[in-house]
Amino acid sequence: MNVIIDNVKDLNSIIKVIQDEDFLAIDTEFIRETTYFSKLCLIQIATKNISFIIDPLSNNITLEPLWEILNKKQIIKVMHSGRQDMEIFYNATGMLPSPVYDTQVAAMVCGFGDQVSYENLVKNLLNIAIDKSSRVSDWSFRPLSNKQISYALADVTYLIKIYEILKKKISKNKRNTWIKEEMYNFTNIKNYQIKPDEAWKKIKLKSTKKDFLNRVKFIAEWRELYSIKKNIPKNRTMRDDTLLDIASNNPKNIQDFKRVRGLNINSKKEILIDILGVLKTANKVPEKFWPEQTVFNKNKSSSPATLELLKVILKHVAEEQKVAPKLLASQKDLELISDGVVDNLLTFKGWRHEIFGKLALDLSAGKMAIKVRNKKIQLIKVD
Repeated sequence: MNVIIDNVKDLNSIIKVIQDEDFLAIDTEFIRETTYFSKLCLIQIATKNISFIIDPLSNNITLEPLWEILNKKQIIKVMHSGRQDMEIFYNATGMLPSPVYDTQVAAMVCGFGDQVSYENLVKNLLNIAIDKSSRVSDWSFRPLSNKQISYALADVTYLIKIYEILKKKISKNKRNTWIKEEMYNFTNIKNYQIKPDEAWKKIKLKSTKKDFLNRVKFIAEWRELYSIKKNIPKNRTMRDDTLLDIASNNPKNIQDFKRVRGLNINSKKEILIDILGVLKTANKVPEKFWPEQTVFNKNKSSSPATLELLKVILKHVAEEQKVAPKLLASQKDLELISDGVVDNLLTFKGWRHEIFGKLALDLSAGKMAIKVRNKKIQLIKVD
């Protein structure tokens, strides 16, 4: 069998070989430096017995047979830090592979640290050092070098063994329900859908004035749609600081853009004409429909003391439970909790709520005290 599958005949043949497997290790290589969407360059797959590479850039191949396998419910698709892989598959097919098992998440459940890398996991569990010198390769260039091929295959070959080890550890620690919850969230299609009208929520704001926020919302949505249409990175279309300056200055004509720092009005004239139209529309929106600052784009917590105490409890629980802290709550989660925001946070759902969420709520409600005894943290219920 050829290591590289670059035609329909070979792809159909290899699909027949793997179609009855219980699980497959899957990885991709892509480039995204100059595009909005990732350009898929390689798909690597391994079973216990074979490993191979599919070349999606070949003119002699179609990936429909592969998509069928990725959606076959009887086969578990094993990935490591597979969020971008899932995004690529979703953009290509409109669907997500299922069921999926992410070994980075599994490693966090097992206490290997926050977002542990694949090479570190291979070193820790298998005592094998991976040569990562080909990581920053132009994966679209053909032919691939032998070094690139070896690197790409290593990303799935060891993944099989890692999956089996972590799965046993999780079962031994009786955390199968934890990983099941995580994979349910991981395969939630809403996490991969592009929402241009909500793009403004990801921008760190420098003002809370509602008319300013309204213009930010409209410009951010325009930037997202323009970047998608042109398939260019949105920060290449317009940087966040430039977007905010435009929203602040609220220009009425091309010459007004001269007040915006770092903006060449001659080279961006076509875009600026578009933005003037966007601002004209935004400025006509009645005040009652203007957005309010969300807790998600605030620059810092309004209760720093509570935030620090939450960090102490998080670290204590993570060490006690031997689980990665970020899996329980991110920095942003802690900031939201310290501000009294608890709705829709994963911290207060499922297994997270049982081991950390309840404690965070008790602290916020003044029902918990922290005590240090013999250099160890103790959490004490307060009536």
